Amino acid sequence: MGFKRIKNTAIENCLESLDRQYLLGRLGRPQELEHIDDEDLEIGISDYKNARYEDAHSHVKAKEYQYILKGMTEYKDIDSGEVHRFVAGDFYVIYPETKYLQKVKQETRILFVKYPAGNDKVNETASQSDLEWATNPLRVNRIDSKGENFVANSLVPATAAAILDDRSRLLLVQRRDSGNWAMPGGTMEMDESLEGCIVREVKEETGLNIKLEAIIGTYTDPNTKIAYSDGEVRREFSVLFYARSNASKIVIDEESTNWKWVEMEQLDSYPMAPSQKKRVNDVISFLKTKTIKIR
Repeated sequence: MGFKRIKNTAIENCLESLDRQYLLGRLGRPQELEHIDDEDLEIGISDYKNARYEDAHSHVKAKEYQYILKGMTEYKDIDSGEVHRFVAGDFYVIYPETKYLQKVKQETRILFVKYPAGNDKVNETASQSDLEWATNPLRVNRIDSKGENFVANSLVPATAAAILDDRSRLLLVQRRDSGNWAMPGGTMEMDESLEGCIVREVKEETGLNIKLEAIIGTYTDPNTKIAYSDGEVRREFSVLFYARSNASKIVIDEESTNWKWVEMEQLDSYPMAPSQKKRVNDVISFLKTKTIKIR
C-alpha cells in the first residue's frame, strides 16, 4: 500500500517516441513505462505531435474523462452532426454509445481517464462528409492585440528575421492563421539558442539558409499580446535579427500561403499586425542608422 510514483522524466522519455502512454490500468500489451496496475481504471496521456484524426468509434460501457493539457481538439457527433471544440484547460466527458470522430491540432496533449477499464471500443461508419471534416486539418486562428482585450497566460521566447536580397528588398510571408504579412520567424525550442532558432525557423518556413549580421531590436512590451483560438494568449517576447541570404528560391511551409520580396517603399501596402508594422519600421530605421531598438 502507501504510495507509488511514476516520475515525470520517465513519462516524458516515453512520449518522445510514443503518441500514447498509459499510466494506470490492467494492460495486456507490454509497456515501455512501468505503469500502475489497476483493474478498475485506465489513465494515460495522448500526445499528438502532428495534426491528425481518429477513426469513427464509440464505447459500449466506458465513460471517457479527458483534460486538455495543451493544444486543441474537436469532436463530431456522428448522430447529431454537432461539433464540440475543447482547448487547453478544458475538462469533459464522453458518454457510452456516443459515436464520434476526433481531430486534433499539432502539439496537443490530453490526459484521459476511462471507466470502467477494458477494451469495449466499437468501430463506427462515417459518412463522406464526416470524413471530409475529419481530414481537414485543425489549425488555430491568431489575433494580434494591443491593450487589455486579453489576459496573457504564456510567455514564449521567439525570433524573427529581416532578410534582404541583393536588391535590398525585404522578404515577407503571408501567415495562414491570420492572413497578415510578416517577416519569417517562430518560437524557440528547449534544446536551441536564439541564433539556432531563427536559422531553423527560416529554413523551415522559406527554405533559405541565412547569415545573421546583427540584432535590429528586442520586443517585450507586456501590453502586446497574441491570442489564439486554442485558448493561448501569448505575451510578446521576440528578438528581430538582420540577415542575408544568397539563395533566391523560396519554398514556404504550411504555416504560410504566399511570399514576396518587397521594396521598402511598398511595405505600407501589405496588411500587418501592429506589432509587425512596428518591427518593419525598425528595419527601415536600422538600415539608415544601425541603431538597435529595445521595446
